[in-house]
Amino acid sequence: MKKNLMLATAGFIMAFGVHVQAQAMQWNTIRPGSTFRSFNLRVAAPEACRSACLNNRYCRSWTYVKPYTLYGARPRCLLKNAVPRPRYDRCCVSGVKPRRYRY
Repeated sequence: MKKNLMLATAGFIMAFGVHVQAQAMQWNTIRPGSTFRSFNLRVAAPEACRSACLNNRYCRSWTYVKPYTLYGARPRCLLKNAVPRPRYDRCCVSGVKPRRYRY
């Protein structure tokens, strides 16, 4: 049973690997520039920022800024209307909106 589940999961990842990677969070990554909306989050979770991007028609990428890094004690979400080049920075988690969610 366990082996069958592992094989099914591996098959799913192989079949949809590109799609899974497109939605992956980019840990320790900042995408500087192209910010059109910036706001504090109630929870310290990059998923909240990703969700805000998915629900905004103008958002193409996002950056979640961890608390006590660039913007003080509150976590912050930066929505972007383009896909700036990623840069390594431990302050942040970033992502790109998948094409199927673009309007």
